[in-house]
Amino acid sequence: IDKLVHDLYENMPEIESARGVLVTESYMQTENLPVIRRRSAAFSHILKNIPITIREGELIVGSATLAPRGCQVFPEYSYEWLEAEFDTVETRAADPFFISEKTKAELRAVYPYWKGKTCSDLAKSNMDPLAYDCFTKHGMYTPGNYFYNGIGHVNVNYAEVLKIGYRGIIEKTQKELDGLQVYCPEYVRRHNFLTAVIESCEAAIAYSKRYAALARVEAQKARSETRRAELLLIAKNCDRVPEYGASSFYEACQSFWFVQLLLQIESSGHSISPGRFDQYMYPYYKADRDAGKITI
Repeated sequence: IDKLVHDLYENMPEIESARGVLVTESYMQTENLPVIRRRSAAFSHILKNIPITIREGELIVGSATLAPRGCQVFPEYSYEWLEAEFDTVETRAADPFFISEKTKAELRAVYPYWKGKTCSDLAKSNMDPLAYDCFTKHGMYTPGNYFYNGIGHVNVNYAEVLKIGYRGIIEKTQKELDGLQVYCPEYVRRHNFLTAVIESCEAAIAYSKRYAALARVEAQKARSETRRAELLLIAKNCDRVPEYGASSFYEACQSFWFVQLLLQIESSGHSISPGRFDQYMYPYYKADRDAGKITI
């Protein structure tokens, strides 16, 4: 843990372009779909293609970036403020970020697609000019922050994923989808929503399988039998969770982290609360303690 913390803070935070490029690719291909389907399609495209890594010593895997202290961009919310700082963001006094010339070029190539199409553009179109000026220029930091990125302050149902996994959620959703009546006034809205849920859950499962496959590859290159065994166990965990319910405390920890990570990849919401972590994790901890699998 000390090494992971050291690695995290050793270098300047770094901006990466992969998510920004992928979300743009998807939105360019789905302009005929309703918004909710475009969002699930983009989520799926990102999770199936974003670069992944397993860092030395990690036992719980999953990262939105290749850099230990990296960050992705979310052009569907806003982009102009970052584009304007491409050449100064690394040297600014507050919160400097490294950004490579390659990353700048990749983002400059996709940003034009979003002109007039972002969440901040939509908000601006519905705001009085004076209100917009207050949000963006006169110190109303918190609302302004909401204006430019996803809003967090939510607590999702981690316990359900730990218990039945995304496969269980897919089965519940498919049952409801199959039961929809085409003459129902809410049919189209519900059909699009439920279809998006299934697509998103399938994408989350595919994402964890990518980590399982990577862990097996890394195990073949491991320099010690101890690390090889760790990586093979990581692969086993990621093959099971979060697709299915956790069967151990270790799996529950990995499943929890995937849920937390997926929320950040999807919308960059700040203040995503784990909620009562002690309550929904305790049954898995207690079961392993009672079985003698863990002693701490």
